[in-house]
Amino acid sequence: MVTNSHYLEKRTTAYLSKALLRHFLKGPEYDELVVVGIGTCRYSGDTLGPLVGSRLEKRFGSTPGIAIYGTLEKPVHSLNLAKLVSRINKEHKRPYIIAVDSCLGRYYKVGTIQLVEGALQPGASLDKQLPEIGNIHLKGIVNNFDPDLNHKVLEHTSLTFVADMAVTIADVISKSAEQLLPRIAAQAGRQAADAKANNRLSSWM
Repeated sequence: MVTNSHYLEKRTTAYLSKALLRHFLKGPEYDELVVVGIGTCRYSGDTLGPLVGSRLEKRFGSTPGIAIYGTLEKPVHSLNLAKLVSRINKEHKRPYIIAVDSCLGRYYKVGTIQLVEGALQPGASLDKQLPEIGNIHLKGIVNNFDPDLNHKVLEHTSLTFVADMAVTIADVISKSAEQLLPRIAAQAGRQAADAKANNRLSSWM
């Protein structure tokens, strides 16, 4: 399922965060949120993921229950994505993964943010075969799709425009996280209580 909204629409933050929350609640119980911003600073049009990651890193820092990967300082890209996927699988037991990436699309959809259920396939517009990632993902359409000039299109995309989209996407995730983190903390508390009770029961037997 895909939920669309233009980044300039006033309803976008609330609309997309509600859709994200609904998707989270449909799944199993998760232990934490993991956000992965994909992209590099090599092309201005490819900085969306790292810009979102950096904003969220400032917002949440070392907040329990949420982990941020992919920032301007430590980007996640085609060369290290597979290693990160392996790391997440090892270090996070039941994460709800939100992936963020820029993409190209038809001219009349430029500026649209898409919330898409399921894993992201990074690099698809550039014909790259990369690992899938995410329970859900956010894509920002930053420029026109041109199969012969996609690298050039990304290179000449307005950085100011991409940064403005990043603010909106970061707000969507922040608003969602503010509602989801208390649920995750409560789940962690229940698990800790159950484990403690099981340990006591084992000691009596």
